Amino acid sequence: MKWRRVLGWVLVAFALYAVYRSPESAAGFVRGVGEALGTLVSSVAAFFDGLLA
Repeated sequence: MKWRRVLGWVLVAFALYAVYRSPESAAGFVRGVGEALGTLVSSVAAFFDGLLA
């Protein structure tokens, strides 16, 4: 379990470093992930809407 905590802190540190070094790229990445999640949710909703119709 201890390695999970260490890995989590390493990922947080890397994310903070990436935002510090290149905030535009980090913002673009977050925007892209948000758009992908929105598309995924929209597609799942359309699928279930098609099942119920």
